[in-house]
Amino acid sequence: STKRVVLISTGVGVGPCVGAIEKAVQLGSFPPIDLISSYRTKEEVIYEEHLDALQNEHPERLAWKKVITNEQGRLSASSDNLKALTDTKFGGGVDDTHYHLIGNGQMVSEFKAGLQKAGVPEEKITVEMYFNHKAEVNVEAVGRIASAVMETEAVSVAR
Repeated sequence: STKRVVLISTGVGVGPCVGAIEKAVQLGSFPPIDLISSYRTKEEVIYEEHLDALQNEHPERLAWKKVITNEQGRLSASSDNLKALTDTKFGGGVDDTHYHLIGNGQMVSEFKAGLQKAGVPEEKITVEMYFNHKAEVNVEAVGRIASAVMETEAVSVAR
């Protein structure tokens, strides 16, 4: 029932994503994966060459993008930034995309709330939260996330 997997990570949260991706691309039956990795600075980017190579070797299985927050702001900071989430070559709508959120507590909480607001089923959202557990959720960010996901649903239905 899952046609697309979206992994959203902050900082070193990309590490477990890489391990999962390495296994998934070997399996012919695993859905395609969009990875969106967020880093504060260019210097903090890890696994870039490895992820580029995996993406080049498996273009039908993996697409990855990085967000550098000190240049463009957090992924949820604007509709333009959220295009990293919505601009995908893989199909999948609200009911058949699985989202795995891993990293900073604020990002995880905001995306979980936004995905729920967009109608993503609870069983299609999994989380790993490493720190910043008590950060307040930015209600505007939650709204932007929900709108972006609903936009992706509309595009998926139109296909």
